[in-house]
Amino acid sequence: MKTKSIVNLLLTVVNGRRITSINSLVVMALAIMMNGCSTDSEQPVDEPTEVTLTFSPYTMEAMTRTAVSIADVVTKLDIWIYESGSEVTAIHQTTADAAFGSITVTLDKTKTYTLYAVGHKADVATLENGVISFTDDKVTHSMFYSTTFSPATTTSLSCLMNRIVADFRLEITDDIPAECKKFRFTVSGVYDRWSVTTGATHVIDRVSTINYVGTSRIFNVYAITTNEQTLHTVTVEALDENDGVIQERVFENVPLRNGYKTNYRGTFFIDSQLISSFTVNDWNEYETVDF
Repeated sequence: MKTKSIVNLLLTVVNGRRITSINSLVVMALAIMMNGCSTDSEQPVDEPTEVTLTFSPYTMEAMTRTAVSIADVVTKLDIWIYESGSEVTAIHQTTADAAFGSITVTLDKTKTYTLYAVGHKADVATLENGVISFTDDKVTHSMFYSTTFSPATTTSLSCLMNRIVADFRLEITDDIPAECKKFRFTVSGVYDRWSVTTGATHVIDRVSTINYVGTSRIFNVYAITTNEQTLHTVTVEALDENDGVIQERVFENVPLRNGYKTNYRGTFFIDSQLISSFTVNDWNEYETVDF
């Protein structure tokens, strides 16, 4: 409202008399101006709405395979929702929860959110400073999903998760001696943490020890790698109850890649000629290496 108009308004007759006090004039002018401001710029009102999120595991051939519940693959699901860089809510599920793999959360329709989710089999997963890590940096079968959305246009999300680990699979075809109690795997140059923005982080030589209980000769070791193939050295040691080495195998130039399974199959305790063959299973696979 223009100043001249305000003055003209204040110079009208109030109770039959014209206002002559300059103090009264100033007070009424301020009141009219403040009223005009509040009318022209009202504050936005929160508009809560429910958003339903459903998670399913990623497959390399998503166009030809049917996505299933992540309960078939992992035992934990951790979800964090951020708005303007600050955490809004965190949801932690296990397979003991009836709605495992699906959540409903109430969010503000006027805002935009970023969601991060990790499925895994570790004890606990945490998200700090944009990096997901696991208890004792133990990497298990793990998958990740992230998206940015607005509840104003999106109230249901189907979250197809990506595997963020490679699987080194060892199949032993000869007899395992009774004194063998565990196998120790050392995989060079891999990672054990995941950045929500850049991917694999915190490079290590990953050491994983698997107890042998005599029920299977197949061992799976997971490691975070990248979405491109990289070559690694994998050392496998058969140990006795005192961690003494019974037999050791060193595999050079092992191809690893997130979402891929690398199969090595052969006699572990008996030396034999190295032979290569090819197999395919539920993962996209590199060739099986018979040793």
